[in-house]
Amino acid sequence: MKKLLTLFCLISSFGKFYTSSAQCSTNILINADFETPVQPAIGNNLLGVFTFNGWAIAGGPFNVIKTDGSSYGGGPDNAKDGTQYVDITNSAGTLYQDFTITGANTNVSFGGYFSSREQSGGYIDWVASIDIIDLGTSTVVATSNTHNFTNADGADPAQETWHYVSGAGMLAAGNYRYVANIGDFGNFDAAFLAQNCVLPISLKFFTGKITNGAVALNWQAESAVNFSHFTIEKSTDGTSFYELTKVLPTINGQYNFSDDNVKSLKIIYYRLKLVDKDGGFSYSKIVKILVKAGAAINLSPNPATNFIKIDAAQPTGIISIFNAAGQLVLQKNAAALQQQTIDISKLNKGVYVLKYFNDAIMVSKKFIKQ
Repeated sequence: MKKLLTLFCLISSFGKFYTSSAQCSTNILINADFETPVQPAIGNNLLGVFTFNGWAIAGGPFNVIKTDGSSYGGGPDNAKDGTQYVDITNSAGTLYQDFTITGANTNVSFGGYFSSREQSGGYIDWVASIDIIDLGTSTVVATSNTHNFTNADGADPAQETWHYVSGAGMLAAGNYRYVANIGDFGNFDAAFLAQNCVLPISLKFFTGKITNGAVALNWQAESAVNFSHFTIEKSTDGTSFYELTKVLPTINGQYNFSDDNVKSLKIIYYRLKLVDKDGGFSYSKIVKILVKAGAAINLSPNPATNFIKIDAAQPTGIISIFNAAGQLVLQKNAAALQQQTIDISKLNKGVYVLKYFNDAIMVSKKFIKQ
């Protein structure tokens, strides 16, 4: 089946796309960003619970991880959308939801975001994909492109990256199942399924980084049919955006832009507005740039026995300690961190990683408990 290159109109602010076109305004899937049921803390297990608010899972077991941007040793610190995502805990699984198509010969577009759990010696490589299954015939009638995950994807900062997998097809009237195929070191978020939703351009990537005191934005687009222009939008809070400039399409689909008005800022957010000639538009994912990373923290003694001391001039944040397997073993709030003493006497001997995290920075330090 020929796959259509599409950009999906997911409705949200962080990590998703949306469009003004009415045909793209509705996500058929229920609880597509896994925000319910709300979990009280990071890593709250739903082991043995195999159905929840529109979704079911075969295999697993799984967690719904509530991040709120907090440090999490088992995967990304931020969900692709909202504050929660699905985390497969120890064996591969398929996360699925059933849906119905009422009209004959209906075009559907579908997608979702995958990421990797923590790097480990026991990591099993896996392939992320999404299938649409006809429940009447139990056959796969549409499938996505794939993304291959390896142990390297589970290392910081690679595990913070969400990879978009997508596909499209034409369905007859009937009952179907959306299936996300997740490995035992996989995470999933921001599922999407829409009818008659094909836009004239698709982004291959959109990235940004600090270079010589300025933000360098880079992106590549394809399938630019009936496309008008890009609008680069900027924000200091990740919610309220304003127009920075317009960019016309190029022949090779490659783009770059430099923003040097960043010196007084700590964090900047960028997104692309993709506008077609008919007035429809969509938004790219949001790129977050840390302009001022802050000073490094000092940790002593190292190796340590009963206590470690943290010296740094940092704002309010969270201190988290992870063992060699990436498991969170200690966490505490740190208000206006200047000097902090942490009791590690109850930890087992071994190698640990301390992470200090707030809205602007995340600093890591490795230490040995004797």
